[in-house]
Amino acid sequence: METHHSFLKAKPIEYMQQMLRDFKGQQTLMRKSAKVSENALKASYLVALRVAQCKKPHLIAEQLILPAAIDMCKTMMNEECANKLKTIPLSDSTVGRRIEEMANDVKEQLIEKLRSVQGFSIQLDETTDITNDAQLLAFVRYEDNSAMCEEFLFCKPLPGRTTGAEIFSALDDFFKEHNISWQKCVALCSDGARAMSGSQTGLIGHVKKVAPAIIWTHCMIHREALAAKDLSVEFSEVFDAVVKTVNLIKRKALNTRLFASLCQGLGSEHTSLLYHSEVRWLSRGAVLARVFELRDAIYTFLCEKECTELAYMFKDSHWLTKLAYLTDVFAELNKLNTSMQGRDSNVLQLYEKLEAFVKKMSRWIERVESGNLAMFPSVEEYSDSTDIKDIVCEHLRKLVLQFRKYFNDSDEWRCDSKWILLPFSDDAAAGSSLTTVEEDQLIEMSTDSVRRHMYDTQPLVKFWISCQTEFPELTVKAVRCLLPFPTTYLCESGFSTLAYLKNKYRARLEPENDMRLSLCTTISPRIDRLCGSHHAQKSH
Repeated sequence: METHHSFLKAKPIEYMQQMLRDFKGQQTLMRKSAKVSENALKASYLVALRVAQCKKPHLIAEQLILPAAIDMCKTMMNEECANKLKTIPLSDSTVGRRIEEMANDVKEQLIEKLRSVQGFSIQLDETTDITNDAQLLAFVRYEDNSAMCEEFLFCKPLPGRTTGAEIFSALDDFFKEHNISWQKCVALCSDGARAMSGSQTGLIGHVKKVAPAIIWTHCMIHREALAAKDLSVEFSEVFDAVVKTVNLIKRKALNTRLFASLCQGLGSEHTSLLYHSEVRWLSRGAVLARVFELRDAIYTFLCEKECTELAYMFKDSHWLTKLAYLTDVFAELNKLNTSMQGRDSNVLQLYEKLEAFVKKMSRWIERVESGNLAMFPSVEEYSDSTDIKDIVCEHLRKLVLQFRKYFNDSDEWRCDSKWILLPFSDDAAAGSSLTTVEEDQLIEMSTDSVRRHMYDTQPLVKFWISCQTEFPELTVKAVRCLLPFPTTYLCESGFSTLAYLKNKYRARLEPENDMRLSLCTTISPRIDRLCGSHHAQKSH
């Protein structure tokens, strides 16, 4: 056998060619390996993003997603493809780091936008999580790329008391940390709790000291719920009896099962009652509707349990008539409440819905006084429904007064808004505070047929933002009125996400990063950029 040196002396050209082939082969393998590594890194980010968006525990990627993907590849393709998947890093800690990196990237993009916009509004609320920690949630609304964007801002624990000073400190620290000017915050929306709404020691009192021009909005859904809360003595007794009946049936598991069997035997659509929760917006209407639907089954069950006092009520036509009225009127209130929920709502349009509801109630009073109860279909089932005419009118009048109390004419949002809602009407500018330039722009707009078509086919906010180039002064004023949040709906939905993420199985979780990825709507993490930052570390 020839030695290495003898082969080099005898065949130098062949040797160099062989060395070149080996070198090229190594380069090809290195490129393939780098490609697999790059794809595996990107795949780990994509899987982590889905885990966060679905609000799942981080270990699900390693315990379920990866093994399932490997099994599918083995079955549908081959062993080689399955082996490539094994190179994807999906451990619990890795997924957690990926989520943190992507959440920080989304947060960085959001902060950059907030620094560059002319103004933004905030809604915030606080709740207590599974570990009794007070969590402050905040969402922000701003204009970006001809659209009104609503994004999750932060979820911060409050270490001490949930006072106005503590809440303001958390919000102010966030602004200072990220160099966000308070002067750009044009509006703040919260509930009416003293810690939020207090003009001296509440949050709004502290905010006014650093941003005097800021506008505070008391959540309109909370106000609607407060307006509908008070009942007359007669109707309070009916509702108390309903709650007592529900608690009696659902208090014991045996009673619940027996009642469900009874409902099935009677062919009822539903087989269970609903607990009443004072803090749930739709709870009262849902409880009344279910009890009224299952009234026959409830009567039978109460008779079997020898609860004669309660059972008698469910056969008393006068009592049932009052129950029917409560069911119908709270069904209407729930429709109103539901119509005010959701994203992309604005103060002006919600005021229109509330004004329409108050006008309907005023008309209902006139109809009831004349003996017409057609708007309450459940009440019409009973022949003596006119016997409650007086207490129905009294309750409706009280509702009207309550709505006018919580949504009064002195509210700053009711003034000077017609030209925003109806810019193409003949008297749109009548009584408005528009300047000469703004009024001239409104006149130009009102004669533009193309703009009129856009107004008819687009949401109100999108229409006004689209006018920014041609009518800048007018658009700035309109958008500033449409920018504030009318409700804290996003915070309430965020509480549901928080409760789902931080539960008794994940009690030590810091939820902000997962919440940011699951609640973000318009900002996506820049995964390619994040992968590139890992490539810079040659040792990896």
